[in-house]
Amino acid sequence: MSQPDPEPSDGFSIVPRSSAGLISQTSTDPDPCDGLILASDLASALGVDFRLRRESTRGRLQRVSRGLYYPSARWNQLREDQRYLIRVRGAALIRRGQAVLCHHSAAVLWGLPMLVGWPGEVHLLTERASGGRSDPGIRRHALGVDARDVTTIDGLLVTTIERTVVDLAATLDLKSAVALVDRALYRDRFGRTPTLTTKVALLATLERMLPFRGSRRARAIIQFGTHLSGSPAESASRVNIALSGFPEPELQHPFIVDGKECETDFYWRDIDGVGECDGRDKYFNPKYLAGRSPEQVQYDEKLREDGIRRQVHGFTRWPASVGMSQYPLRRRLLEFGLQPGPQRALRGLERTQP
Repeated sequence: MSQPDPEPSDGFSIVPRSSAGLISQTSTDPDPCDGLILASDLASALGVDFRLRRESTRGRLQRVSRGLYYPSARWNQLREDQRYLIRVRGAALIRRGQAVLCHHSAAVLWGLPMLVGWPGEVHLLTERASGGRSDPGIRRHALGVDARDVTTIDGLLVTTIERTVVDLAATLDLKSAVALVDRALYRDRFGRTPTLTTKVALLATLERMLPFRGSRRARAIIQFGTHLSGSPAESASRVNIALSGFPEPELQHPFIVDGKECETDFYWRDIDGVGECDGRDKYFNPKYLAGRSPEQVQYDEKLREDGIRRQVHGFTRWPASVGMSQYPLRRRLLEFGLQPGPQRALRGLERTQP
């Protein structure tokens, strides 16, 4: 367990809570939840939590929510998803295991992506009779708790991956919903990323939940989902390609370059053209660098691209920011030579359900 940082100046050592094995963390990443400090832990031991409030006023502790603190120096270094993970775990610990985390709060525990950012509220699933009244920082969904839809992650009650995906597919914006479904279905041939569920399991859960608001939308998005999309930016690109009416590309089409098989994000057989969507992670995330420098990765990628270009009629590449936006990507693909037709799928699903 990591050591508390910082330690209060009066010599009182606040021992933060730890957690282990959250699905959203890789085996090499330190668990951000190791720094959690609950006021209730101090209150039960000493009857007061004034030391936490004092350290928060001094800027040494970050007050995350009521009764939940975190070392400021570490908080400032966390990503948005890690900060939300801390809020979620803290809220569940404060409620002593009685809460079923759902929607966004379940998604962060399952390691699912969120294109539009993480909310400030923690989402809890409750029985229908309990109503949907929520406390500050807590949003309750009085949708009923089916035991088949509940599991545990690191000791926390959470909706299953299938229920989590169906709930969010019915309510998120279109690109975020597709990215989330694609991640749940993704099958990594290198074994670095676990497969979480199947399309059959998602549709079976949806059928069992009927009727519910957004079910038609959720079904269409799940049907559109694929296990071949390698990143949220690729998923967003797929949505925008479909909405613009471009021909459906082949995903992860294989090529042989210098005796090694490599796959491309998008391939259009009719024009013999390859499209690639790149994010920063490919060049800067240690997980994907595999011990190489960013410069070496860029050089290797150039060799790979040159090898593919020799085998196809056309090649285009766009950054994640273009893939996320329909009309910039449309212009890029028109210049590439693709001809749009009617929308292939997802007609009428562009807007989030109320």
